[in-house]
Amino acid sequence: MNIFPVRIGGYLKLTITANNTTITDAIRAYAEKRLSILDRRFRDPVPVFLQIRKEQTKKEEDRFIAEVTIRLKRGVIRGEMRGDSPYTAVDHVSDTVTRQISRYKNRYSDKTRRTAEGGLGLAIAEQLAQESVSEVDDSGITTLEHGQLVRTKRHKMSSETVEDAAGQMELLGHNFYVFLNKETDEINVVYRRHDEDYGLIVPEEAEA
Repeated sequence: MNIFPVRIGGYLKLTITANNTTITDAIRAYAEKRLSILDRRFRDPVPVFLQIRKEQTKKEEDRFIAEVTIRLKRGVIRGEMRGDSPYTAVDHVSDTVTRQISRYKNRYSDKTRRTAEGGLGLAIAEQLAQESVSEVDDSGITTLEHGQLVRTKRHKMSSETVEDAAGQMELLGHNFYVFLNKETDEINVVYRRHDEDYGLIVPEEAEA
């Protein structure tokens, strides 16, 4: 695995790693330039981790994956995008995390300012910025009827309100989010509808 720690601008501390591929000087320079747009969005030193990896896929346009993890004092922002080359994957993930940062600031800055005096705003911001999804060993491939199960992820769920879960989904840039409903103590799924509103899935036991 190649590891390249660099500093971009005044605040961004970028570490680039590679998995199943090689990071050339050209790719590294391109990634540094592309992610430098994030530097002006921070006022304190921020560690940013970029992993570029290659997977064997049926679609050549999805064979390279770029994953960016930004570790903030109040939580973590993570984005993962694919492309037909390391360059396009980096382009896509850079756009993704830029939107996530903007969406987070726009959505919660007013709410945080209103409640920061009592400390509640910081607590909400920290909770919404946490992503507790971790990949586990995906070396074992399970063949299903319509394809293959090639990856497993474990999701540590904390008790959240529906509003907090929707905010977490927006922060991560996902279109659905699995969470433990704080009010009902049940596993729910909040998702983004095509009309840009939200939907909530509440599992029920099937009748015999």
